[in-house]
Amino acid sequence: MTSNSSLRFTHPCPRCGRRVEVRASLLGCTVACQHCHAEFVASARDESPPQSFDRSLDLLQRVESALRRAEQQPSGSVPQPNTVSETV
Repeated sequence: MTSNSSLRFTHPCPRCGRRVEVRASLLGCTVACQHCHAEFVASARDESPPQSFDRSLDLLQRVESALRRAEQQPSGSVPQPNTVSETV
């Protein structure tokens, strides 16, 4: 006979998107992701929107912006970091 505490299911973390294994006895309770430590209510259904898609879209937009800036640089020039140097 299987006890309810040994039954487990996976639930995606609403912050990092990783699959979190949760004991069935914790359904309806607040649990924390072991990867990013975000807290969420354990449920049998995934009711949270996938945030990893938003982060992927943001990353893609940043890469495209960096590529546009690189294309605008004169040929052969290397972009310099924004630093201030002092002469002594």
